Parts: sequence; C-alpha cells; structure tokens
Amino acid sequence: MSKIESILTIIMCTAMLGGCSTMMSGATQEVSFQTSPEDVVVTVTARVRGDGPEYAWHDTSRILGKTPLTLQLDKADGQSVVFSKDGYKPVTMKLTTTLDSWFWGNIVFGGVIGSLTDSMSGAVNEYSPSQFFVTLTPDGVSRIENSTLKSQRDKAKEFIVGRYTNLMTNVSQGGGEDFNALMVLLKIEKTQQADALRKIRALFEVYTDAPAFADHVIALYLK
Repeated sequence: MSKIESILTIIMCTAMLGGCSTMMSGATQEVSFQTSPEDVVVTVTARVRGDGPEYAWHDTSRILGKTPLTLQLDKADGQSVVFSKDGYKPVTMKLTTTLDSWFWGNIVFGGVIGSLTDSMSGAVNEYSPSQFFVTLTPDGVSRIENSTLKSQRDKAKEFIVGRYTNLMTNVSQGGGEDFNALMVLLKIEKTQQADALRKIRALFEVYTDAPAFADHVIALYLK
C-alpha cells in the first residue's frame, strides 16, 4: 500500500470512530450573551429524559453567569435561556440549532458510525445565532412603553446582533433589506449610504464578533 493510501485509510478510520463533527467542531460551542442593563443572570433550561423506570421527561436548569458573558456551551437541541434581573421582567429565548456542516462529512467518510457518534455527543448541532443582545423591560412598564423608552443605540445593537448573518450577506452584495433597515436605524441619508456601506464593510472585515461589530458601527454613527 502506498504512503498516500495509508494516510487516507487512517483518516477514514479515525472519522468512522470519532465522527467528523465531533473531531472538527467539537461537542461545545462558544456562545456570548450581552444585555441592557448588564449584570443580568443567564440561566439555561433543557428538557431531559430521566433515569427512572418510566424515563419521564423533566426540566433542568443551571445558571451560566451574569452578562456580559461568553462561554463554551454543550451543543444540544431543545434548550432555552432565561435572562433575569431584580426590577426587570424576565426574557426567555430559545437556543436554536442548525445541522453542523461537518455532519455531512460523516456521510462521506464515517457512514452510520460517525453520524451516531456525533448525534450522541451533540456535535451534530450548531447554535445559530451564537451571539445574543437582549434589552430587558423594567417592572411596571409595558413592552410598548419600553420600546419608546429604549435608546436608539439599544435598538440598533439588538438589530445588528440579531440580523448579523443577513447583514453580512447584504453588505457583501452591496445592499439589501436588512442593510436598508439598518440605515433607517442609524439615521443615514440616502446620499451618504454608499459611503456607509464602504465603512461598514471595512468594519465587518475587522470585527467578526457580532456585539463588538455592533458597538463600533453604533459608535461611528450614533453619537
């Protein structure tokens, strides 16, 4: 057997035993949470099957920490996060997942064994989005009133972080619906939007972290 064939055999066997997604992207993923105000408790909840004879489903929860917070989170489907702080209404958001692109490597190299390995480890999942910015509503204030009270900077940051992937696509294509909405939020006139597109594209190339990118865009246009 030639040297190249030997290397290929080793790669294929390793993929079959370990699972491509588990090897390449792992069973955890970096997730970040930012809020307005800060010092908000972030709790993750999940629906799990028990160990008893009936294997009943039940909810579990654990505190991840306080915002701003960035950590490695186990990849799993069906999870939610709760943002809570005294004096504010709690906010619950689902941790949505998509199929990790490396999963398809299992079909090519690892077959059923590699795919099962990823399913058991959670690596088949990928959080999307993986970065969050949430504005909490004070107690005694309706959501409509809070929307009015919310600063333009908070509105812009929520939009940029929440639509980060679509905005990247729009900017690379020279414009689009989300980019146009951003221009309205930033109060940029049509005559200045071509220059804004150029500057925002440059910021995209430097800041790949959505909250950091949002902060720099806001600092540039919302004084």
